Amino acid sequence: MNPGCIPKCAEAVCRKWVRLVLIAMAIALCNGQTVWRVRAAEPANLPPVLPPPDMLAERSPLPEMLLKDKREGTYFTGFPAIGWDPESEFNYGAAIQWFDNGPSDSPFFRYTPYRKRVAIAATGSTGGSRRALIGYDQPYIGDSPWRVRAAALFDQNKFQNYFGVGELTLGPLTYPGSPLEYSNFDDYKQALNQVVNDQTWARYNEYRKSQAGVVATVERDFLGGRLRPQIGFQVLHVKVGDYTGEEVNGAIMQPTRLYTDVQNGDVTGFEGGWDNAVKVGLTFDTRDFEPDPSSGVMLQAVGRISSHVLGSAFDYQQMTLSARGYQNLLGDRGRLVLAGRLTYAMQFGDVPFYSASGIPFTDGDANGLGGHATLRGFVTDRFVGDAMAYANLELRWSFGETTLWGQHLRFMLVPFLDTGSVFDSVGDTNLKDWKFDGGLGLRLAWNLSTIVSFDYARSGEGSLFYMELGHQF
Repeated sequence: MNPGCIPKCAEAVCRKWVRLVLIAMAIALCNGQTVWRVRAAEPANLPPVLPPPDMLAERSPLPEMLLKDKREGTYFTGFPAIGWDPESEFNYGAAIQWFDNGPSDSPFFRYTPYRKRVAIAATGSTGGSRRALIGYDQPYIGDSPWRVRAAALFDQNKFQNYFGVGELTLGPLTYPGSPLEYSNFDDYKQALNQVVNDQTWARYNEYRKSQAGVVATVERDFLGGRLRPQIGFQVLHVKVGDYTGEEVNGAIMQPTRLYTDVQNGDVTGFEGGWDNAVKVGLTFDTRDFEPDPSSGVMLQAVGRISSHVLGSAFDYQQMTLSARGYQNLLGDRGRLVLAGRLTYAMQFGDVPFYSASGIPFTDGDANGLGGHATLRGFVTDRFVGDAMAYANLELRWSFGETTLWGQHLRFMLVPFLDTGSVFDSVGDTNLKDWKFDGGLGLRLAWNLSTIVSFDYARSGEGSLFYMELGHQF
């Protein structure tokens, strides 16, 4: 295949998957099975009403409009993971999830997203990146208040982004080979890829990163299911490679941003090594349905501590404060959910540059500002600082649902806005120079607990398309 046609081909494949979702809706409509205004469930279709377990006495049950479609027992969901980004090029792979919801006559059925979940994902790219993950999640083990999450991962990225650390990253895109400033990311990449006098800056903002490890956490419910302390650990080994002086596209790669920052003593971690840590967190949670909430709040305070005592090569601390809120604006007449999140993250100590973008959460970590998890209109890790703040706002409209080939599908249209900024320290936090993006998403809720997201975002630096598993928050 001609490399120049890969972006167009990848975008076409992504558009094809959006079309497949629309075709599924059309087929269901022709069969007369689709409900285009989500109605309240008929009582006869609901599982029996049972008193909640004491450990969930203060939690809200699933909304009836969702409960009527919750499956008993076990089932699988799976889909191809296909997309495009400027660094790793055409991405391909698959993700499979196995769920156990338990019997409908269990008192947990109305209050839990599932009783067990196993997720397996494997992806690759034409740019040479590879990723494999297996995860396990079991709330209320043996009908107890305890929950365990565990995952093993391998991640190899030949084009990991690095734009520096601190407020300087908020400025226009620049590189030493040109006096110009770039506001558009695609224009910037084209300039970097130029070859002048057998020299290039093509990998100026990239490095090679390979990591493998395991992560596990344990939580326990208190206050009738609203309060959950968490403790966990990570054992992670990281390898780093730099492009400075190598041959890239037939030319000699000039000093990268990472190499320059290392030489100036601005960052640590260039040698890689063990990055072991413990995680502690506290969550206050009143959401009605964890994978796809329509009401409630989720407040988190999470810390990650890496230390030589744990066998880590580094001593540092990271902390996240986050608030999420959800409100169904239509009540029993349908689902139009206003969802918002506000996050503030900070870090202290000897943080390796590749962990400086880490934002710990109890239910899965995020990286930097940029990418699907934070600011969708900017490339991954575009902005990183010792303090980072961002906010997300979404309006999730469920405009139709259907049962197709024995699978329940619900369709959502989701306009969204993101904003955020980074700071050199906590004391430098201010409201200046915040970045903004916005866009539109199409979401598919498959058997309630599997959310497939197709998001298109635009910012001042360009546009990006994502196909991801789960809501952003």
